Amino acid sequence: MYLLTQALLAEEFPSDTIESTRELLPLSWEELTVLDVSGLARQEQSVQNSPAAAFVITSEDIRRAGVTSLPEVLRMVPGMNVAKINAWNWAVSARGFNDLYANKLQVMIDGRSIYDPLVSGVYWGQQTPALQDIERIEVLRGPSGSLWGANAVNGTINIVTRSAQDTQGGLLSGGGGTEEQGFGGIRYGGKLSDATFLRGTLSGIHRDASIDLVGDQDTHDNGDTETGNFRLDSQLSEHDQLMLEGNVSRYRQHGYFIGVSSPTPPLWRQDDFGRDGITGSLQGSWKHLTDSGHHTDLNMSFTQTNWDLTTNNMSRSQGVLDFQHSLPSYDNHHLMWGLNYQIISDNFDNTLTLGFEPEKYTQHNVGVFLQDQIDLFEDWVLTLGNRVEHFTYTGWETEPNARLLWMPNKQHSLWAAVSRAVVLPNRAQHSIRLFKTIPGSNTFFEATANPDMLTENLLAYELGWRWQIASNLDIDTALFYNIYDRMQGTKFTGNVRTDPIYGNVLEATVGNYRHVESYGLEMSINYRVNHDWRLQASYSGNQFDAKYDANVSWFRDPDAEQHFNPQHRLSLRSLFNLTPEIELDAWGRFVDEIYVDRTSIPAYFTLDLRLGWHPHKDLELSFSGQNLLDNQHPEFSDILYIPVASQIQRGYVAQFSWRF
Repeated sequence: MYLLTQALLAEEFPSDTIESTRELLPLSWEELTVLDVSGLARQEQSVQNSPAAAFVITSEDIRRAGVTSLPEVLRMVPGMNVAKINAWNWAVSARGFNDLYANKLQVMIDGRSIYDPLVSGVYWGQQTPALQDIERIEVLRGPSGSLWGANAVNGTINIVTRSAQDTQGGLLSGGGGTEEQGFGGIRYGGKLSDATFLRGTLSGIHRDASIDLVGDQDTHDNGDTETGNFRLDSQLSEHDQLMLEGNVSRYRQHGYFIGVSSPTPPLWRQDDFGRDGITGSLQGSWKHLTDSGHHTDLNMSFTQTNWDLTTNNMSRSQGVLDFQHSLPSYDNHHLMWGLNYQIISDNFDNTLTLGFEPEKYTQHNVGVFLQDQIDLFEDWVLTLGNRVEHFTYTGWETEPNARLLWMPNKQHSLWAAVSRAVVLPNRAQHSIRLFKTIPGSNTFFEATANPDMLTENLLAYELGWRWQIASNLDIDTALFYNIYDRMQGTKFTGNVRTDPIYGNVLEATVGNYRHVESYGLEMSINYRVNHDWRLQASYSGNQFDAKYDANVSWFRDPDAEQHFNPQHRLSLRSLFNLTPEIELDAWGRFVDEIYVDRTSIPAYFTLDLRLGWHPHKDLELSFSGQNLLDNQHPEFSDILYIPVASQIQRGYVAQFSWRF
């Protein structure tokens, strides 16, 4: 259905206009809800017929947000927690559990996972794709482990880039401002044959440093990244499609990180240590469709990451093979199965501050899944699925899933789901040795790994309702109740050793010590005032109940979920075409207060404004003001890894793009 919508649009607008202008603004509710989430559903599926909390960010949404990074784009998704820690580091999660290394959100680019197996999170500062190359971002809140495996627990994101065929010709873009001091890129796409297309993109960004909590000194977290990308798309035959994509990123990001210790005074030195690294990836996708209705997808990827820190150097290779087979419909059954294999091999150069034992290690993870979509009645669909995986760390795990969809008419779509998902222990939890001061004190601690760490388990109950109130007004609501068992926690063991240089050193270890329950509401509203004006509002509310041993001396707040995550979040976006050539967009947000690592982060309101001008169909100019309601404000803190907290400043940025 999504492809049909795009085909109809392409007939009305030239292809170069479709890529960048206001094609989605006047769409009806029916057209908006057929937007594609098949990259996450592993089959053709739209938002409307998805039995999950689905949300799609279109290329038009990205363009008119006036932002320059992926986390900023994700702020528009209901249920997403997005907080900027400093210039390059973000805390991004779904349905709570936010942290620098949030471990319950699976993130992919064209199906290739960028979830980091070292820390069970995403290094958002290292993910800098050209936003103009993104076709859409598919988001499913809630568990989807039966399809995507471990760590697809509270949400799954797939960033879908444009095909080479849709990005023919040249694109020059760039800009600068007070915080994003300079950025730009060039893209060119060509036709190799009637069925084969190739494009290449080069881009870079230089970012200014943030400001400290006092507000009079910067935090030395400026830096720059450069990214190169190519994509090839080929229709090999009537039944076969091939996609090849390569990406390489170089990043030099400064800032106060966990520091370095030495055997001579001052023992602990807080300084500008930063991160210097390079990440490269190569992936391929082959799709085969037979006349009888069998659909086969084969995806392979290889990622190499190397980075240097003062406290540690790392080299890691990661290979993934993913196979999927959809069978022809049989009676009222639609069967799909698949398997995947993952190999991760890393090597560390240890220091006194940070080390891993053993220094070299290889993981082998394998999984198989089966799903049956059953048409019970004309307007009832039941989906049953399960995934069984074997992990090097924990052995066998299973992730079953049951979802029911009821569509009584075009105005209503109701769904319910019960799912189990798991969070896989990471390399750090199994192998780390961290030696540093306790945040806010001069006392040293040594945190050691736990090779007996188990998976964290989630049992999730969800309800959803999509309602077209009128032809130009719709509402999407989701309720959830989650039960997390064997949650990780770090506690002091009670052992104290005396070091001749560092004095008394407290010992700490990580384990599966806690039980957490959460429930919440997510709601989004779309209102098309007229052909030239669209409003989008969202609300998210979360509550947590953590159970733990109060007699234990915990390293961090044992009530982290209740304190680290805002209970309420609001967003309101206005997209308005003043004239056919001039756009005026506004985005207001409210985020409730949080308390992180003994630091109170007050609630804040913020407002972004964007003015866009199209003097020619191939030229776009825009000027944006961000965080306009105050000079600066903090959004998050993680003093364990980033000992100097930052505030996010008001910023202004000018951008241009020219197609040739």
